Amino acid sequence: MELDEKFEKLITNQAKYESKSLALNLLISRLQKKYMANQTPQELNNCLQEMRAFFAKYASILKNDIEALKKI
Repeated sequence: MELDEKFEKLITNQAKYESKSLALNLLISRLQKKYMANQTPQELNNCLQEMRAFFAKYASILKNDIEALKKI
């Protein structure tokens, strides 16, 4: 997915993003905490998979977020 680099930055706290979607904000926060507790490549990959799945499932309502994330 073209947003993988952006997702990785969000998960590793190298970038900040605040969505109008509470669900997305909660997901980002949860994945950041999950990764910070176990900073391994496998854990990062697991978090990226979860983020990809969320965006695939809710792409129709996250269009504005997708465009905004491309710019960070």
